[in-house]
Amino acid sequence: MFPLTDASLERIIFAMEDQSNELLIDLETGDLIEKTKYSEENPDSVSERYVEPPSWDSRRGFTILEAFAATIASPPELKLALNAALRRGKGVFRAFRQALSNDAALSRRFQDFKLRAMRPVVEEWLGTLQEERRLATLKEEPEDIGDIAASEIEFKISPFKDIPFRLETFLTDYAQEGFSSLPAGIHSWSLSSLLERIRASKESIFISFATIDGINPLMFGIFMLQTPNALPLCTVEGIFGSRESAMLSIEWPLIDTIAAYALTIGAPLMVLEGPFFPSPIFEEASAHGFVQSGSVFYKTL
Repeated sequence: MFPLTDASLERIIFAMEDQSNELLIDLETGDLIEKTKYSEENPDSVSERYVEPPSWDSRRGFTILEAFAATIASPPELKLALNAALRRGKGVFRAFRQALSNDAALSRRFQDFKLRAMRPVVEEWLGTLQEERRLATLKEEPEDIGDIAASEIEFKISPFKDIPFRLETFLTDYAQEGFSSLPAGIHSWSLSSLLERIRASKESIFISFATIDGINPLMFGIFMLQTPNALPLCTVEGIFGSRESAMLSIEWPLIDTIAAYALTIGAPLMVLEGPFFPSPIFEEASAHGFVQSGSVFYKTL
């Protein structure tokens, strides 16, 4: 933002007093620009660089004339002329300047007086603009490092037989990392039951996984596509990831990837069931369109 010199102050005051209201102030240089000229040169853009001058009205301007006139004691004829100008009503500002025009030193003194009187108004205006910009900058939070990392992640879906990693190895490790709070007996039984369902229904099992290298999963979801009533039903058996991958907040993007795939094959419902879901999933399920029924969460696709 430009420095407030006497020259830039005078330009701003000129814009403030311009009754046509056709001037903008360039916040980079302190120069004035006509609104129509700016609009012609930039018909499709709105810039924060050019702003309206500080608000001003004739009442406040008249107060400055009165205050200055009160400082004049001589010559008596000039004081009378200034007081007469103040009583004119319409045309008071022109009459006041006309009364001063015959005394160059007094005209300069009035100009200095006016600049001193209006400077605080302009300084306050500039300070408000600077504060607004500072707050706007604070609101523009820097890109989160987690978002940067997540931007490099690719989400894939593959039938169980075609996944590029050994599922049981990652499943065991990630289940231990992500669900260690489960009682040991429930953890062991639930994991064994899931592995049995996978082995028994390999043709119906699909894996959605988040990866950077295309091979190793940062996080993956196991889901089953069944056709109990002619239409396929998408049942998600669990979402698994490492402690580190939990920092990336990619659980919902992974579920959304499954939902999009299920929708393309005509599945009317998506079901989340079982103990192997990170806590944000069930905590935020309703916000993502899921309805709870007992221990089951379902969503119409």
